[in-house]
Amino acid sequence: MSEESGLSAILEEVLQAHLSSPIDSSYESAKAKLAQERRHIGRNSRLVKILSYEKLILVLALVLLPLGRHFRERREFSVVWLEKSIETVMGLYLRFIVSQTDTMKKLASDDDFPDYKTVNATLEQADDDGPEGAEAQRQIGLWKMQITNSQDISDLAVFDDVFDKIDTCAEEVFSTCIHTDIGEKTNAYLGALKHYRHKITTMLRKKWLEESNDAIEANDIMRRYDKITARIAVWLSPQDDASNAPIPLLSAWLLDYAWSSLSVVKEGVIEICRWFEPLLEYYPALHAKSHEMDDKSEVMIHNIVNHVVRIYAPDADVQLCHFLWERRNTLILHLHNTMSMISEKETQQDRPKDMAQINNAFNKLPEDEKQEFEQLLVSMKDISKGNLCFSQGRGTYAMRITKWNWGNKTLKNAKRDIEPLVKAVLLELRKARQYRTVILADSIIAGLRKQLEHILVQMMKPNFHFRLGDKFATSTMWQWWDDIEIPKGVTPITSANIDEAFKSKLQQIWLEQQDQDAIKELVTYVKHMACAQATTEKDGALDSEVAKTLNALVHALKSNSTRLHDCDMAMDPDLSCDVRVAFRFKISKTKDQIHATILEPPSSKRHRSTTVSESPGAMKKRARSSPFTISDSDEDLVG
Repeated sequence: MSEESGLSAILEEVLQAHLSSPIDSSYESAKAKLAQERRHIGRNSRLVKILSYEKLILVLALVLLPLGRHFRERREFSVVWLEKSIETVMGLYLRFIVSQTDTMKKLASDDDFPDYKTVNATLEQADDDGPEGAEAQRQIGLWKMQITNSQDISDLAVFDDVFDKIDTCAEEVFSTCIHTDIGEKTNAYLGALKHYRHKITTMLRKKWLEESNDAIEANDIMRRYDKITARIAVWLSPQDDASNAPIPLLSAWLLDYAWSSLSVVKEGVIEICRWFEPLLEYYPALHAKSHEMDDKSEVMIHNIVNHVVRIYAPDADVQLCHFLWERRNTLILHLHNTMSMISEKETQQDRPKDMAQINNAFNKLPEDEKQEFEQLLVSMKDISKGNLCFSQGRGTYAMRITKWNWGNKTLKNAKRDIEPLVKAVLLELRKARQYRTVILADSIIAGLRKQLEHILVQMMKPNFHFRLGDKFATSTMWQWWDDIEIPKGVTPITSANIDEAFKSKLQQIWLEQQDQDAIKELVTYVKHMACAQATTEKDGALDSEVAKTLNALVHALKSNSTRLHDCDMAMDPDLSCDVRVAFRFKISKTKDQIHATILEPPSSKRHRSTTVSESPGAMKKRARSSPFTISDSDEDLVG
């Protein structure tokens, strides 16, 4: 049996255990079935890793699998993809899938709702100025609240035969949208969203209603279809008082977008995860066969839900992920860019990678920090025996919130199992103070941390308090394990609404990053061209004249990229297409270059042009096989 077949069989077994159990115990039955299947899986390392991730299996089996054919062929059911993708954002991605599935259930609800004719008239009126438009907007808000509050458990089989068409609509409408525009209230996205809403409702009504000869009022099924399209029309309508715009309906396109959208801000997500787990970088390296901390965002979510301050909100993980999702294109993108620059300076690359490096780094610490290590070890032993509370000292709060189960009785060898990780906690405290204090001086990053504090305090158990050394924490404050505070004089951005100028700047940064990636691919391609090298040796050094000209080209491309994006952000088409700097470029034949002093007018015939959109590997292969002369087929290139 192949890995995929084995995984599919296990998912089916887990789903059946869930469906065949009473509602109040169905989830626990699914977990028990998964635990049973794990015991028989053998030594397949990939499957062991995947099945060890309980939340992943339960979402695949109980949420994605029942959605039908449209999703069953996706990469989420590929063992190879899953094994490689369990790293950073999988925890956030799984909650996104769950939340979007819940939204579809609410849209398919049997609850009472106005018919599509009434809803459509209100939506058209909402675009008007004046009191009628304001009243229509208010009514749409009430309908959205009604959808949100729906408790009806709906069967999503109603969407089985239209998921493909929903996916096609999203692909056609949003394929040209800027990545960071999705869900944001930009003019481009709002226009695309309105078009998408019209296409979706038209498609659904044609599929469900117009192909039937029955009158809507005379058929219960037709009335339900009519109300579903009415709810969808309302749900996809933006509201003036909302900070974000609706995103497209659940489909393969949306899942692809969500994964790429979270992955593109990976460095920012990792840094947020570090705020909740001191051993995030160390535990996987020291316990390679353990799967306790495989995915960083899952570790963060676990630590928050099981925090010492007793987070009581039943949907705390969903609230947290919704908070991060809404800020992925703004605050988290800014944090990602900041951390990417720090990583380039290698200040994030020098964390110890194994036990020997941890011991070497620890031995270089001052004696007072080594003494704190001994005190922390003694305190941990006392806690394990159930005798005392943590004493005051560095690292004590980190040991209270870490996902590492250091009190487990199976950890018998202290020098091997405990001491390296305790040293790692103290090393991470020192590392955090080196760079985190600096990045928190940025008002945007400080604002993200402050907003996180606010939402976490809201989810804490009322009137809860605990003592840690001489500190006393209550349900009105949030304690960070690193004990780093926002520097004095820094005013965090505390509003959920980000200034439009800031959004535009972030959008420009993202566009320029795309150009930067294309330029890097171009440089890689040229470096591996046989005709660009100084010698005939494979992958030799670049010819000095080529290198000099290539540097000039890169500088010109970067400058022009910035100019174009500045003009685009200024919404001035005349500037973004300045005829004074426009030039149609032609590469002369090699035999004509010796005597050429000016560029000839461009040919009216356009031949195949070389692109930089391929993978670097493919580009290297093609570059190495290129001749020393430029062929006639590459004579005319329009730039």
